[in-house]
Amino acid sequence: MKDREKSHHISDNPLIPMEDFFRNPEKTAFLLSPPGEHFAFLQPWENRLNIFVERLSDSQVTRLTSATERDIAGFFWVNSTRIAYVQDTGGDENFKLYAVNIDGSDWKELTPFENIRTELIDDLKDHDREILIGLNRRNPQFFDAYRVDVYTGEMIMVGENPGNISGWLTDHHGELRVAVTTDEVNTSILYRKKEEMPFRTIITTDFRESITPLFFTYDNEYLYVASNLGRDKQAIYRYDPEKGMQLELTFEF
Repeated sequence: MKDREKSHHISDNPLIPMEDFFRNPEKTAFLLSPPGEHFAFLQPWENRLNIFVERLSDSQVTRLTSATERDIAGFFWVNSTRIAYVQDTGGDENFKLYAVNIDGSDWKELTPFENIRTELIDDLKDHDREILIGLNRRNPQFFDAYRVDVYTGEMIMVGENPGNISGWLTDHHGELRVAVTTDEVNTSILYRKKEEMPFRTIITTDFRESITPLFFTYDNEYLYVASNLGRDKQAIYRYDPEKGMQLELTFEF
């Protein structure tokens, strides 16, 4: 009797259509503009996620993109009036970078290269015209770092990847000054005092120890790092990259 009641109860519940599990959301990925006067979001148009911007003062909405074959994969604010976004073609994951003003004007394809993938390194929040991206343009197996003008598309390589760089770090002026290399066993931190100088290795650790650069101090002279050197747990230290020396303990768990 209980089994029949349970079966009857289940059959009374309506089945959820399969397409509901794969349907795009009505709105998603909300991002407030730097001065807080607009917010951008993704919303379906022609069954694909496109970028829209709404002005908070009067709720006026502007659609910025017209993708019909592939969703916009991601976007971010470059400054208060311009948005950059990435999109691939036919699912090939060779993402290209684009930029457009929030009124829909001055659309620009910033990385017009075939079979090349674009990765964001740093959106450089304090720079209104430039961002840092990674491109596997020189060698398809790894990504070099480029500084790109989001209005003209002009770019310059600021970090050449020899093939083992797994991460980059900028200072508070937006200069690319730290790189991390790895061979899956040993990890090295590379440093340069100015962006136009070559990198040099300041420390190498093996799989038993680690030191991870987090960000520069506000004077751009030192680093904060997460490290377990000489201890059994990670802690936060101030680090002198010129001397390759761990300084005072800032925080421990």
